Amino acid sequence: MDNMAAELKTLEITDVQELILILERLLSKTIILARKLDDQARLENLHVYKTKVKRPVKKHEIRIYSYWYASWRVNSKIKNVCLGSTKDMTRDDAFIKARMLKAESLGIRSY
Repeated sequence: MDNMAAELKTLEITDVQELILILERLLSKTIILARKLDDQARLENLHVYKTKVKRPVKKHEIRIYSYWYASWRVNSKIKNVCLGSTKDMTRDDAFIKARMLKAESLGIRSY
């Protein structure tokens, strides 16, 4: 609101049409910013966690591997995605990868 008042004070507006155009431009910028913030909030709303999986290697031998997984809601369903081994990436790397996969899944452009 202060930005709008400051912009109006700096301009000498003599016509009502100019005022309407300025207000419409500010409104469209605000709407674009709100959409970007909404998309960013949706991308941050995910859960990254570690899980262990037992796999048979040889006869009578089982190894335990740990993986990063992420889950998020798509409409009313929960989507679980394997991100990779815990040896290959840190939790921060896994979170970044999960955010990119969620953006792709939801059709959101990441900013």
